[in-house]
Amino acid sequence: MKSAAYFTALAIASATASPAAPAPLLGDAHLTFEEFGARHFRSYTPEELPRRRAQFALTKASVLERNAAYAAGKSTWFAAINDFADRTADELRKVKGGMPPPPSATGGAGITVAALAATASKKNPPSKSWMAYQSPVKNQGGCGSCWAFATTEVVESHLAIAQNSTTVPVLAPQTLVSCMKNPNKCGGTGGCEGAIAELGFNFTQTHGLATESSFPYTAQDTQCLKYTPIAHCKGYVKNKENSADALETALATIGPVAVTVSANWATYGGGIFSDGCSNDPPTSCTLDHAVVAVGYTQDYWLIRNSWGGAWGEQGYIRLTRKYDTTKFTDSNPTEGDACAPYPEKQFPMGESGVLYDTAYPVGMSQ
Repeated sequence: MKSAAYFTALAIASATASPAAPAPLLGDAHLTFEEFGARHFRSYTPEELPRRRAQFALTKASVLERNAAYAAGKSTWFAAINDFADRTADELRKVKGGMPPPPSATGGAGITVAALAATASKKNPPSKSWMAYQSPVKNQGGCGSCWAFATTEVVESHLAIAQNSTTVPVLAPQTLVSCMKNPNKCGGTGGCEGAIAELGFNFTQTHGLATESSFPYTAQDTQCLKYTPIAHCKGYVKNKENSADALETALATIGPVAVTVSANWATYGGGIFSDGCSNDPPTSCTLDHAVVAVGYTQDYWLIRNSWGGAWGEQGYIRLTRKYDTTKFTDSNPTEGDACAPYPEKQFPMGESGVLYDTAYPVGMSQ
């Protein structure tokens, strides 16, 4: 796992130097369809093969175009041929799943709306990283359990912080996937069909979370097992909606934060990601994925994803802060599986809508 210094150095390098390799070689963009299949252990049926080959060709063309812009200094991030290169848009939606709820829909105890903000007398530091309190990056696979990973990863970090230990426990997302109920259909219908981190924190409060070794991840909806919980919380705090100051202050003073985003990132390879949402021309900034904010600088938010360590910057992505005060429109809340009754529109702010829904657990204990 890379340190905060790695990401700072990488940010400086990407801003001051040209990529070392020619654009076509960035992000494994030289791979042929056959080489991609061998690397990612693909096996297609005869009927499936032409469709997968065509999807790969579309992805590769997009990657090459992005990387040419990066090499020319016209983009702050580059793309990569990764495990998603042959996936359709519908298939990519399955590895997301999780939409912010209306405040009345979570139905849990210990909910507080924080008024966190820096002040003239107590300013936040220019940067902060909680990388020392991260477990190894995980991979949710083809299950829409991002919400369970965001929950467990934030709880892991906050438990280690509470114990003043950099020995971070590895908790079981499968605890939530298999055992947590979702009666209000917040973020989906539960399990691999989606939910939200706020419900995950409620479950952690009332039932606790198991270790990964005692409740291994299967990327499937399975029967709830009897387990011994080793992590509890007393509730969670929800930051002020669309507030960069609140998210920064939470990261500066408390710890990692679960955030909901519009994850148009499938081909992200590295750099500072920008323009995932747009108002010109207007496109929906559909909030459809739960991840973890683990740090910030004045230029980016450092985000931990759950698509494995081979994705992005060893499982992480940096989101630009140039849109911290820009409002986007989520015109498809139902596609993001919001809680019923579904709002007609939502208006997230920040790159990829990262500032709209942010929360963290409180009162950690074993």
